[in-house]
Amino acid sequence: MPAFTVRASRARKKAMKSTVSIRKCGDYDPARVTAVLHAVTDDLGGLGSFVKRGDRVLLKPNLLKSAGPEEAVVTHPAFVEAVGCMAKDCGAELFLGDSPPLGKLARVASKSGYDPFMKKLNIRMVPFSEKTTVEFPDRRLFRRLDLAKEIFDFDLVVNLPKLKTHCQMVLTLAVKNLFGAIVGSDKAGWHLRAGKDFDSFATVLVQIYEKIRPGISIVDGILGMEGNGPNAGVPRRVGVIAASSDAVALDAEVCRLVGFPLESLRTCVIAQNLGLGTAERGMIERVGDELNGFPLTDFKAPKSMTMAWNLSSRNPIRKFLENHLITKPDIDASSCKNCGICMKHCPPQAISERKGVMVVDRGKCISCFCCHELCSNEAIRIVQPFLGRCISAISR
Repeated sequence: MPAFTVRASRARKKAMKSTVSIRKCGDYDPARVTAVLHAVTDDLGGLGSFVKRGDRVLLKPNLLKSAGPEEAVVTHPAFVEAVGCMAKDCGAELFLGDSPPLGKLARVASKSGYDPFMKKLNIRMVPFSEKTTVEFPDRRLFRRLDLAKEIFDFDLVVNLPKLKTHCQMVLTLAVKNLFGAIVGSDKAGWHLRAGKDFDSFATVLVQIYEKIRPGISIVDGILGMEGNGPNAGVPRRVGVIAASSDAVALDAEVCRLVGFPLESLRTCVIAQNLGLGTAERGMIERVGDELNGFPLTDFKAPKSMTMAWNLSSRNPIRKFLENHLITKPDIDASSCKNCGICMKHCPPQAISERKGVMVVDRGKCISCFCCHELCSNEAIRIVQPFLGRCISAISR
């Protein structure tokens, strides 16, 4: 049995349902994106029910690295601009913040096409650089976290994730997008602390969400990413925009939309078990468009999506599965530029240079895939062991 399962309770069954709006949007034509964004937010009571005149509003997109909109790595600039225009019309003072793992926020945003609308809407850049310690009750796995102090300086956080696969967490959506509140190199430290136990890392993400609690999350699912995301996957036109005030419910519905089993998205399972949102289909009211053609049956999962999360790190079978089932990164010497970024940022220091070639020590590797996420040369391959490939082939 999985370490965590989705549990229902009588109290939860009596609770009010979480509303998730999903509507079709085939491209980034500004007029079309704006119309659909108005529709999904109107389904939730209108953006004006979240943004009040005079509010200081922080837009939190996914700015993983400098990337063009066609790469589907960052939240599309036309999408962020449309949300910003709507918030501005509500009388908000706008800010935009994140903490990219590589590069300064201003440079990443500029290279990703954000400058024109930032200037047009007078949106101020807020790099996450200062840290504040937040504490949790005894029942939480982690008693304290250091988060970006800046993210707590606003009346409202508008969470703007990109629909992408993720080699460690399966999908990066609304809850995972808030990992940007971990400042700079602290991200690698949390990967190392969580180690090979994906549920531990998922719990970190859920506890971050617990403290930040964005007022509304809106997923850019027009051009998503499948395969080995969040950096080196393949752009895939999904053609949807989804929104909710419950990020957990939102992530659960998008997970179902792309045809992945909910159990694979550990943030949803853990968040519901902690009472921080709902992932149960019966407790979610999905509104919006008729979604013919969904759930998708051919949306490519990351190769790292295995049965490994089903077992506790203390389970004696775990070691066998780590060697024969769990995927690991491997460096393609022909594509590697020996820039050293993977070696510098590897949490367990499992990457080294030997005779001019970067190599991965599989014994030290914790399958966090930070190297894959940060490599700009697509030199990091995701290698699935033979047994894993056999099981994947059988399950298709």
